Amino acid sequence: ESVKTVLTSPENRTLIKRMLIKCADVSNPCRPIEQCIEWAGRISEEYFAQTDEEKRQGLPVVMPVFDRNTCSIPKSQISFIDYFITDMFDAWDAFADLPKLMQHLDNNFKYWKGLDEKKLRSLRPPPE
Repeated sequence: ESVKTVLTSPENRTLIKRMLIKCADVSNPCRPIEQCIEWAGRISEEYFAQTDEEKRQGLPVVMPVFDRNTCSIPKSQISFIDYFITDMFDAWDAFADLPKLMQHLDNNFKYWKGLDEKKLRSLRPPPE
């Protein structure tokens, strides 16, 4: 009933649509683990390439954490989840009840934490 009340206002509907677009844009940590790992790798590579190019051209490095020689992908994912994703998706879960999405978020956070605790900087643990 409260959702219906929120959706009756055109301003609220516009705000919700904008919020959904933002959530969709940053939703990688809420995907199933294999998709999350794949896209974390793709995004990291894009940022590594940007940092490489900035260095090559002698420009200021916008994201120094994404130096491919020193970056910890697990740490970058943990920070992203902690600072941007958790509160945003907790709010959506309270509004729309998204247990599967929230389970993926929890699983992915634990995955990245596990790699970080092992002092690994890569997308996956080494083969055993």
